[in-house]
Amino acid sequence: MREILRKALEKIRPGEAEIREVEGIAREAEVRIGRFLPRGVRTMPTGSVVKGTFLAGEGDVDLFALFPHSYSKGLMFEEVKGAVGKAYPKAKMEVAYAEHPYVKFMLRGKKVDVVPAYLMEEGGRVKSAVDRSQLHTKYVVGRMGDGQEDEVRLLKRFLKANGLYGAEIKTLGFSGYLCELLVIAHGDFEGVLRAASGWKGRVAIDLEGHHKDCGAVLGRFPEGFVVVDPVDAERNVAAPVSAGNFERFVRVCGRFLEKPSLKFFFPGKMKDAGIAKWIAGRNIYGIEFANEKVVDDVLWGQIRRVNAAFGVFLEQSGFTVLGAHPYSDGEKSVLFLEVKENELPKEKEMRGPLLKMKGDCGKFRAKHRGAKFVEKEGRLFAIEKRKWRDFAGAFKEYAKKGFVPSHLGGLREGRVLSGKGLIRFKEGLEEYIRYR
Repeated sequence: MREILRKALEKIRPGEAEIREVEGIAREAEVRIGRFLPRGVRTMPTGSVVKGTFLAGEGDVDLFALFPHSYSKGLMFEEVKGAVGKAYPKAKMEVAYAEHPYVKFMLRGKKVDVVPAYLMEEGGRVKSAVDRSQLHTKYVVGRMGDGQEDEVRLLKRFLKANGLYGAEIKTLGFSGYLCELLVIAHGDFEGVLRAASGWKGRVAIDLEGHHKDCGAVLGRFPEGFVVVDPVDAERNVAAPVSAGNFERFVRVCGRFLEKPSLKFFFPGKMKDAGIAKWIAGRNIYGIEFANEKVVDDVLWGQIRRVNAAFGVFLEQSGFTVLGAHPYSDGEKSVLFLEVKENELPKEKEMRGPLLKMKGDCGKFRAKHRGAKFVEKEGRLFAIEKRKWRDFAGAFKEYAKKGFVPSHLGGLREGRVLSGKGLIRFKEGLEEYIRYR
C-alpha cells in the first residue's frame, strides 16, 4: 500500500514552482482588489490554496471580501464587482451564485473567485452560509499537522476517481472541508479508510466535543452520517453526502484496503467494446432530452427529482428498477435506468377493496369496466390487458402525464436509447457502470 500511495502522491502533489505561482496569484489578487474596496472591508484568501491541500493543476484561488454587518448582501456584491472591474479591467468577469452572487475571473490561467461575506468572529452569528469559510480556513490551518496536507490530497483524489467528491447537488458527495476534517480525525488517508470500512448504521464524529457524546450528536441531527462542524456546533458538514454515496464510500474503502491499486486513484477509460460487452444481456436504457441552460444546482436538483419520479412510476407499473444514474453535459441530459424485465406480462392485476366493502367494490368495478374480476384473500382484484409492456411504452406514458420539472420540458419529447445507442453518451454510461 505504501508504494501505491507514494506513486499516487507523485502525480497529485503540486511542485514548488506551481505552489509559488498559485500563492503569488492569490497575493496579487488580494492586494489589487483590496485597494478598490471600501475602508473597513478586509480581504482574506481562503480554501485549499491557503490550507495547502490543493491538487496539482487545480489550484484555484478563493478570495473573500469581509464586510461589516451594516452592509446589505446586495451592496456587498456591488462593491466586490466594482473592485474587481477596477483592479482587472481587461478580465472577463462572470457572476456566479452560491447563497448569494459572487464574481469569478481568470488570472494567468487560474480561476479566481471573489466572494463577499460578513466578517466573522468565533461564536458570532452567521448571516449567510459562506460566512463560515473564513473560520473553516483558520481552523484547518491551526489543527492540521505536518504532512497531513498530502493525506488530504490522497483522500480528495480517491474520492474524485470514484465519483464521490463534491458537495454540490450534482454529486451529493464529500466537500474538501469534510476531507480535511476526516484526516484530522483519523490521522492520515489510511486511517480514514480503515475507520470508514468499518462504519455500520449511523456514524457521528465530533472533533471538538461540542455535544455530550455520539448519542447526543445523532439525536440532534437527522442524517445517518454526521460530522459536527468544529466552528458551528449546529451544523453537519456531512449533510450533503447522500445515503447511497455514504454506503458506496464504505464499500470502496474496503475494496482498496483488501487489494490496493492505483486504479482507485486513476481509473482508466473504458473502451467501447468493453462497454458494449457489459451492456449485452442487460435491460439498460437511456432517456435523452434537451434541458434549459440554468445554474447547475437548479438543473441537477430537477434532474434528480424527475429521475426519482420516473423510477417510482416504473416500479408502480410492474418493473423492477435495478439501477439509475442521471447525466448531463449542460445542454442535453440522459436518465440511465436498468430494469430486470425485458417485457411485462400481457395482463396486469390491480388490487381492489375488501369484499365486505360493498360500496367501494361497486366503484372499483365501475372504474375498471371491461376487466376480469377475481376474488382472493377476501379482496377484489381486477385483471386488465396492458396497453404497453416494454420500457419505451412506459416512458411514452410517463411523458404524457408524469411529473416534469419547469426547466426540463424537453423530457416530454425525449427519446429512448438502448444498446449501442447508449454509447453516444459514453461518459455518463461509464459513470453508471463504475458507480453502481
